[in-house]
Amino acid sequence: MTVIELTSKDNPLLKLVRLVALQARKAPQDLVVAEGVRCVEEAIGAKCIIEAVLYSQEFGVSEREAKLIDTLSCQKARLYRTSDRLLKSVSDVQSPQGVLALVHAPVIALRDWAPVPRPLILCACGLQDPGNLGTLIRTAAAAGASLVCTTAGTVSPRNPKAIRASAGGFFRLPVIDRLDPSEFLSFCRVHSITPCLTDARGERSYSDVDYTRGSAILLGNEGRGISNAAWADMESIRIPMAPGVESLNVATAGALVLFEAFRQRAKAGRQG
Repeated sequence: MTVIELTSKDNPLLKLVRLVALQARKAPQDLVVAEGVRCVEEAIGAKCIIEAVLYSQEFGVSEREAKLIDTLSCQKARLYRTSDRLLKSVSDVQSPQGVLALVHAPVIALRDWAPVPRPLILCACGLQDPGNLGTLIRTAAAAGASLVCTTAGTVSPRNPKAIRASAGGFFRLPVIDRLDPSEFLSFCRVHSITPCLTDARGERSYSDVDYTRGSAILLGNEGRGISNAAWADMESIRIPMAPGVESLNVATAGALVLFEAFRQRAKAGRQG
């Protein structure tokens, strides 16, 4: 196993990690930063190509960490060991977990995705918090969703914070970024997918909707909800709440609807 000792703050790998983390135009568009043991393990499990791995001097002491390094070595990933100080310089985590990787995650378009029968899609519309989006991606993967997509104006799912909050769920299912609403609605019509818009003033309770058919669940901005005119004629659904409570955190609302869909599909034998 060949491990390169990285000691300079000006090393080209550190510069590349920073560019990718910032999603700079100069950065290769198919690279993302996966930070933490769980995220890197999920990338490996999804058979992603690992470009390079950066880990601290202390990393590898535990059995799980040592196994991860061995697995990465067997996959011919470039391994770099460095100080906590330099690792922290490319991490936005207050207490880095000791390892991060540059992972190939090709950018895909909606036209490139072949729908499975009766797909379950989560569409995030205008979310700004990468933590909320990442949590929704993690939940969508756990609920057997077929696809996650976002519309223009939403924080990127390729944001390192979103990937970390997804606990590697980003690598488990297709994620399409920055869709135009009209393109998404046209796709739904062509493939017989029923879109449902979550709204505190929605017409129907979320539990009264049939999700066993092709379904798309749309979630709006954490504060403003969904205001795009393209969604105006869409069926809206609500989550019943106690009097005086106006709204739920968007990640919580998404979890409730996604797992209702999961429950129905599991009961009908149509999970995923």
